[in-house]
Amino acid sequence: MDTDSKTIGAVERSFDIVEVIQRRGPIGVSEVADVVSLPKSTVYTHLNTLTSAGYLIKEDGLYRLSCQYLQLGATVQYSIDLYRQGKEEVDELAAEVEERTNLVIEENGLGTCVYATNSSNSTQAYMNLGEQRPMHATATGKAILAHLPVDRVDDIVERHGLEGFTEQTITSRDGLEEELAKIRDAGISFDNEESVDGLCCIATPVIVDDHPLGSISVSGPCSQFKRPDRRDELCEALRNAANVIQLDFMLT
Repeated sequence: MDTDSKTIGAVERSFDIVEVIQRRGPIGVSEVADVVSLPKSTVYTHLNTLTSAGYLIKEDGLYRLSCQYLQLGATVQYSIDLYRQGKEEVDELAAEVEERTNLVIEENGLGTCVYATNSSNSTQAYMNLGEQRPMHATATGKAILAHLPVDRVDDIVERHGLEGFTEQTITSRDGLEEELAKIRDAGISFDNEESVDGLCCIATPVIVDDHPLGSISVSGPCSQFKRPDRRDELCEALRNAANVIQLDFMLT
């Protein structure tokens, strides 16, 4: 028997319920039961267990996530090397370029945002803290993929596919490899409306000991990012920030 594939159904259902409350809460038992397609009695048992453990708060018959998740999230965030070494520099980058900036790592084959800023001039949030996106469709993801071993890239593509999100998304393995080769040569990755129409992103990897720890990015409306002078300015600022972060890793 393959013990690695064994799971506990009750635990999976509890996490399903937590995710529903995260997306829709505060929420009542009946609505949760409808979403997860479970009997109300079963859902109530899960809710009561999570409330007793301190992970849910029940107020006026509705359930919401408790502040326990703040502690868990902060612990996870601070355990990430790129966050500890890169946060300050990414904050300074955001202040300099007056655009949204992100720190992203690869986790389970997805680009995962471990820190995000939001300048007063940013029109939309691009990637939120903790959000995960397919790597082939984002500048941050492609910047990391470009410096991973080919076998690892193949594993990620096999697991998550190459879904098209806009007309600009790369959806073929050959097309992706061509793009990754360009990124390796230039040291810069672009998302030209490949994940969200109207939004563009520029990213560069943070490489330590020949391994991509993650990437940093700036993002905003394509109307500004496609101007050659603005694009050159952002690329230079990104390279400088990545160099500082990489140097910090070398000195610590």
